[in-house]
Amino acid sequence: MPAVRRRRAPRRLLTTGLTALLIATGAVAVTAQPAVAAPARWVLPTSVSYTDAVQPTTAFPTTEADVPVGTLETAGVKHTTRAYLTFDLTPYRGKEIIDATLRTGESAVADCDRPRELELWRTDSPATAPTWDDAPTVREKVGDLGPTAPCPAAHLELLLTQTVRQAVNDGQDSLTLMIRVPRDHEENKHHGRRLRTPGISLTANAAPDVPGALTVAGRDCAGDHVIDTATPTLTAEVTDTDANWTGLVERVTATFAWWPVDRPDERTEWTSGAFSAPRRFHYTVPAGAMVDGGSYAFAVRAADQNATSAWSAECRFAVDATSPAQPTVSSTDYPADDGWYGGPGIPGQFTFSAGGGTDTVRFRYSMMGQPSTDVAADVPGGSATVTLTPDRDGPRTLTVEAVDRAGNRSTPTSHVFRVRTTSPTITDANPTAGYGQPRTLTFAPRMEGVVEYTYRLDDGPEQTVPATADGTATVTVTPTKPGYNTVYVRSRTAGDLPSGEGSYRFHLATRPTVSSVEYPINKFQGAVAGTPGTFVLQAGMPGVTEFVYSFDGRPAQTVAAGADGSASVGYTPTTAGIHRITVHTRTGDGIVSETFSGTFYASRAS
Repeated sequence: MPAVRRRRAPRRLLTTGLTALLIATGAVAVTAQPAVAAPARWVLPTSVSYTDAVQPTTAFPTTEADVPVGTLETAGVKHTTRAYLTFDLTPYRGKEIIDATLRTGESAVADCDRPRELELWRTDSPATAPTWDDAPTVREKVGDLGPTAPCPAAHLELLLTQTVRQAVNDGQDSLTLMIRVPRDHEENKHHGRRLRTPGISLTANAAPDVPGALTVAGRDCAGDHVIDTATPTLTAEVTDTDANWTGLVERVTATFAWWPVDRPDERTEWTSGAFSAPRRFHYTVPAGAMVDGGSYAFAVRAADQNATSAWSAECRFAVDATSPAQPTVSSTDYPADDGWYGGPGIPGQFTFSAGGGTDTVRFRYSMMGQPSTDVAADVPGGSATVTLTPDRDGPRTLTVEAVDRAGNRSTPTSHVFRVRTTSPTITDANPTAGYGQPRTLTFAPRMEGVVEYTYRLDDGPEQTVPATADGTATVTVTPTKPGYNTVYVRSRTAGDLPSGEGSYRFHLATRPTVSSVEYPINKFQGAVAGTPGTFVLQAGMPGVTEFVYSFDGRPAQTVAAGADGSASVGYTPTTAGIHRITVHTRTGDGIVSETFSGTFYASRAS
């Protein structure tokens, strides 16, 4: 690298890096706050090189912080150099170049007493780093850089707006600039210098994208719509390619235009405030501007401070704020009269009619306690038939609304019908049977033509038995669960109609009993405290092998049951007052009975 003699200058000017230079010149774009105008970017060259007349076939690409220009002498040899800078223009395709300024600075000067003119030329963009003999074709002179004081000059700049704009408009992918000392001084070593790597402070702007994703009253604009309000909210999504650059903020506005379809000259426009893109903009049409029954269209365009997009495609819609006629509901299976029909699990057909309205396109219906469901009308203003299955007996209410294209809903119609009770009855021939004792149950129908019954005890497996000629069936169950038990049963007819579910609940008493001569249970009388007491425990179910008992909340203890299902335990209350005993039993199979809980009283000594 040719050496250069540096004139005395403050050390900080000679050693300050490129970043400090850019900050000092204002070339670094600050993006912490939203920009109002198009944002500027600091664009560094994609390649930097220089050529040397002494070595005419050698290229000198460089990544150093500065580059030699003019004639410099080293070891008695003069080196005449020219610098070449290539900038990538592809990010600016389709953009308007608003401002472009080349900025650099001198890092060293051979002789501050000599004129320091520099020329900037546009050349063809070379495929590889150029040499002195294979230099790119020069196209035009861009301008002169004429530094003055101080020396070296920290700040040099030249306006390149027209040059960059023309290159972008011509569709060029890159721009190459040559920096040289004027020809009459180029070989004079007193005019040589070194330049900090130049860059371009570039302000470019693309028009916002054509707004898209238009909606009216919450509906997208695919096809024509009928909406249910004369004050709809219109929306559009606005994006801007400038906002895709990392760290840049682009502020945009949206202009909404709407008009009656048959009177396009009655156009109304409204423009929003400026917000950062991308953004969905909203505009609500004021009351009185649109009328019920009218047909309208709207479009949107976007703008930033420098450019405006084209108008979006039209979104057309009609306003219908009138509710459709109240529907009618009919059913031969479950008519709305005083009779009782069908049964739980037995389906029925219901027909909804538009009630004379011509704009009904669907019906919304719900059975009491169930979610709403929609069904389409066969034709606008027509009818629809649905099949519904009651899940329980008793009065039921079916609510139906007519819905038009705009989503308006009619006054609801309530169809009240009565579902008859079809669940079988259950008769217990042994209502006092105890634990482990069989019970004979008879099922009787509440429907005609019953041929079978399906039943289960509690959560046990289901079993099916045929009905006899009179429609009844008799089964035997042997419950072994202490406490409450339930038998469930359903019937089915020869026509495969199900009944509702009947149930029979009964209680198996398995709780043990407790008695004591000294301390009668649940009585306010008893021996004096300190008197030993005997408590007789008697099982309340067969098969008991042990008792588990506790006095006054003390840890539970276990005693074996005798052959007669009883056991005796002793306890001596030490304090006067009320005391408690709890007892439950356990069989050899591990079945636990219900728990007995009782109190007894110990008297105070007189």
